[in-house]
Amino acid sequence: MQIPLINVGKGESHLRTATGTLLIIVATYNSYWLLVIMGVLLIFTGTLYYCPVCHLLGIRSKASRENFYLSFLPRYNIQPVSIFNQEGRLSFANSRYKKIIPQISSSYDFGGEIPDNLETFIGNEAQLRFSFETADAVFQIMVQGVRPIDAVVCYISDITEVVNTNREIINTQKEIVCIMGEIGETRSEETGHHVRRVAEYSRLLAIGCGLSVEEAELIHMASPMHDIGKVGIPDSILTKPGKLTAEEYEIMKTHAKMGYDTLNHSERPILKAAAIIAGEHHEKFDGRGYPNGTAGKAIHLYGRITAVADVFDALGSDRVYKKAWPLAKITALFQEERGKHFDPDLVDFLLANLEQFRDIRIRFSDTKPGG
Repeated sequence: MQIPLINVGKGESHLRTATGTLLIIVATYNSYWLLVIMGVLLIFTGTLYYCPVCHLLGIRSKASRENFYLSFLPRYNIQPVSIFNQEGRLSFANSRYKKIIPQISSSYDFGGEIPDNLETFIGNEAQLRFSFETADAVFQIMVQGVRPIDAVVCYISDITEVVNTNREIINTQKEIVCIMGEIGETRSEETGHHVRRVAEYSRLLAIGCGLSVEEAELIHMASPMHDIGKVGIPDSILTKPGKLTAEEYEIMKTHAKMGYDTLNHSERPILKAAAIIAGEHHEKFDGRGYPNGTAGKAIHLYGRITAVADVFDALGSDRVYKKAWPLAKITALFQEERGKHFDPDLVDFLLANLEQFRDIRIRFSDTKPGG
């Protein structure tokens, strides 16, 4: 909102206009033409919100400008509203603000979200939006630089309920994805917490290779679906205790494409990521994998990450066709398959951080202590 240069507040403007009108009525009735002129001047300055005499004498200039702007704020706004001056100090706060976030008495208390150089921020009349979280609430802050009063105004909305609802939806999605992933695993009689460990390993690998926390969390939520395609594989193959025949192995390999085809129709980020993981976690870095024989960095990073996580957990777990390997044997295989089966950078991170991976295995162990 553009505000003209003024030095008369809204309340004073109404008072000047009313007083001027009254003077004109009285002066006209009594022929006091000097009072008529004074009345006209009062109405004129009240209408323009600007008084040359006040300007020349510097009377209430700053206070009037601020009062004028404050008159545009919602008087009974149920959400917090505040104004910070050029130095970042709180110069106005409505009652809701004082009740909800009384601890914020400076723009710097928002954790550096508002720029330090407020004069530049005000001069550009820039806008800024960010979220701010307290111990028991989450707020969305809309900041607007205001040139006429040399300050920034903060409109604050309590979005705690929205954020909590969104978190509940995400947690529900995660739980559903894990359950669906476990359905695929339990059909092949694999360990109950396999998908949860793979999810934790995948998140750790994602952060280790430089992905953002948000993207690492996406992989963590999607990776439990890596073997969902196994729901289409016959039990006679999934639960066979011995080695698969060449024909059976070819049927088993189709679970990657079936998983991809099942999930790829969704536009949801979690399921789109899960589709990539399901379709590519059996590809090998040297191109010897399936279903497409993709090699190197052409394999999606999500697939390369889950490949390492899946094999690391599978080798360390009892299966119907094998016993769990000792850690030394597992690390030897990863060293041997570095750059062949697995992305070498991911193998390096795994081997350099084995303690963190062992902690995850212990935390999500299939055998409870004393069991």
